[in-house]
Amino acid sequence: MEQELDVRVRPAVAGRRWIGAAWRLFSAQVGTWLVLAIILLAISALAGRMQFVSLLMNLIFPVFIGGLMIGAHQQAGGGRVEIAHLLAGFSGRFVDLLLLGLIQLLASLVVVVVAVVGVLLTIGLGVFENPEGLGEISWMTWVLLALVLTVPMGAMIMAFWIAVPLVAVAGCKPWEAVERSFDAAWRNWRALLLYGLLVTLLFLVAMIPLGLGLIVLVPVLVLTGYTACADVFNLQGPAQPMPNIANEPPESTEEEHSDDGYRAD
Repeated sequence: MEQELDVRVRPAVAGRRWIGAAWRLFSAQVGTWLVLAIILLAISALAGRMQFVSLLMNLIFPVFIGGLMIGAHQQAGGGRVEIAHLLAGFSGRFVDLLLLGLIQLLASLVVVVVAVVGVLLTIGLGVFENPEGLGEISWMTWVLLALVLTVPMGAMIMAFWIAVPLVAVAGCKPWEAVERSFDAAWRNWRALLLYGLLVTLLFLVAMIPLGLGLIVLVPVLVLTGYTACADVFNLQGPAQPMPNIANEPPESTEEEHSDDGYRAD
């Protein structure tokens, strides 16, 4: 690793602050970030037309995002993000980011297998042959199925939440980044929950004008990966100390303790 990393336990309101900090980075260079987002979306759309290329894109997608994280880190430290940052992940951190993409792809397959097995064990194949049988399934079975589907998906989201910036910016190895991301998400579940609720609301609003709002929302959400990571792990910018992303006075010591007494220093 390039710098020591200690998880800081943030209050629930930090989930809103991560979005606010991402918006400030985005609005400071709105043109560049919009171009980067459009290019990345175009690459993803073209890759989705071909099965093999789509699979390959799943592997290298963290490499592209890693480049954007490097750009965000540069901007947060007083520099500027450039279009060339889209390819920055293909240089210094390419192998580690590629391995992270492989781990994420394998984790996705595991989640799918668990989901399929969960469906088979709870409602069975017979329901698909006779849809009328859905009405005979008890509510307890539906709750059990929801848990079977939600738990592995939630664990995967936590594990890869800020794994990319941990590799691209903090210099973690892929598996270490996954572990640190999960630990950070677990300790900061309140902030992450509020963040998830706000993202859902913003997504619904962005979809209203024919989905055009996504052009702005996508880069902002990408940037929240960096702002959350910078806040939770107190990352230092390349040019100067990382500014307080909340742009507010530090929280009290009492707020920065977890339930088990963990000190968020």
